Amino acid sequence: MKKMLAFLWIAVAPCAFAVTPWDQSSVRAAEKYLRVNPNGTAPDIHQADLFPDGARGFYVENLPPLRSYVPQAGKSAADQMLGQTFCGASLIVLAKALDSVSALTSGNASILTRTEFEIEDVLRSRSGLQAGQRVSVVRLGGELKDQGMTLRVADERGEPYLQGKSYFMALTRPGDAAGIDYFLHGDPVPVRAGRIEPGSGRWEKFLTGEKYANMKQEILRVSRDKQCAD
Repeated sequence: MKKMLAFLWIAVAPCAFAVTPWDQSSVRAAEKYLRVNPNGTAPDIHQADLFPDGARGFYVENLPPLRSYVPQAGKSAADQMLGQTFCGASLIVLAKALDSVSALTSGNASILTRTEFEIEDVLRSRSGLQAGQRVSVVRLGGELKDQGMTLRVADERGEPYLQGKSYFMALTRPGDAAGIDYFLHGDPVPVRAGRIEPGSGRWEKFLTGEKYANMKQEILRVSRDKQCAD
């Protein structure tokens, strides 16, 4: 099965939380930010290879872009990773995954998914979002049915979001994105019972089992660095 490089993706779930449906303008904005089929030459996903269960589609490796960040002399590699992930993020939250809705991209080249999260804790919020409110996060990938087919864009690193589970996320919102949509600024970090879970992405500083409270303090510390100023 062919592989494609991309930046983000999400899994679809039953609609119980009334996620805002896609429209053409929000699809175009997400395609632009995620660099989906910029030349218009990608094949139609309806013609893609088959997964073992009969769905058509392909895998992507989703790696959110890292902002260039050079720590001051004496700063650790861990601080550099923190800076790359969290500096420049307009929204940094711990949030619980709720429901998702997917849509085909232009030319049926791929799939976009919008997932709604309930915010549980806020480290930074330029938009004024607070704990208890909801935020929509868009990524490349997911699963849907079209023309009698099951279509899927799957993440090589495994399922990124599980409904009802909490994730620590650094998010950004481009100026031309839909007003409700944010995108990942760095790898999401799964948090269970106040501790970091396995599968936490490109992390050097925080090992499995690290307390979320400790990670939060480290991020706040790095965010006060003058080189982290936005």
